[in-house]
Amino acid sequence: MKPGYEIILDKPERSFLAKLIKRKSRPLLSQAWHYHPEIEICFTKESSGKRFVGNDISNYEDNDLVLLGSNLPHGFTTEMKCVQYVIQLNQYFLSNEFYSKPEFRNIKIMLNRAQIGLAFKGETNKAAKKVIKKIMKSDGFTQLLHLLELLHILSESDEVIEICSKEYALDFKAVNLNRIKVVYNHILDNYMKEIRIKEISALINLTEAAFFKFIKKETKKTFTQIINEFRINHATKLLMTSDKTIAEICFECGYNNISYFNRKFKEIMSKTPNQFRVSYEEKNA
Repeated sequence: MKPGYEIILDKPERSFLAKLIKRKSRPLLSQAWHYHPEIEICFTKESSGKRFVGNDISNYEDNDLVLLGSNLPHGFTTEMKCVQYVIQLNQYFLSNEFYSKPEFRNIKIMLNRAQIGLAFKGETNKAAKKVIKKIMKSDGFTQLLHLLELLHILSESDEVIEICSKEYALDFKAVNLNRIKVVYNHILDNYMKEIRIKEISALINLTEAAFFKFIKKETKKTFTQIINEFRINHATKLLMTSDKTIAEICFECGYNNISYFNRKFKEIMSKTPNQFRVSYEEKNA
């Protein structure tokens, strides 16, 4: 399996690319996870599933809006229909002289921050959605003006979440990205049951000891942290979409100890499973 480097092809007179992407589904990370030099703004109009950005694994749903920096590995996996608006641009598509102007200072800072990925929520998300629709319906100079409006809205926002951990910095090697794909795909298929280290390390031709070091170096997380993130992400989905008890969810997510499940859930989500469910129900009442 070749590394997922994506080449962005478009007309040479275009300084950025805006497109609508529709897929029936894309459940495999090996199909989805890729990287490219272009900065990317991705707005999910319709879909839900798992979002992989650098060393972060999260659930995503309708209206997910992210800004992804140059060469930051990313991908969305889902078994549902997926409709996304994608805008791709070079960091200096307006040249260094433009970015040196005071009016563009915040945009430049934001694009630099995007190296670890940014997700936008709340009123910023709503305002950005309206402008993205304008971008998709226009072309030429008008489209460029709408893009600048979008970048301005995002750069002025305090409703933004950094996606990857701050210490994350990819010492980029395509062969390592390929190995991480294999590991994540195996976890996706097996995280609801016991995962044997001997089996998963053999998939990428490493000893168990070398496997643990590799995961820590490439993701800045331990393997246990990654497994817990997969499981807790699945638990949040079940808490929001089912009437299953906390105990049932605990065991369905691959845990065999409710106390440990509750502790890990609160550690990752800053709430207990019950608090998370009550908060979600109140918000959507």
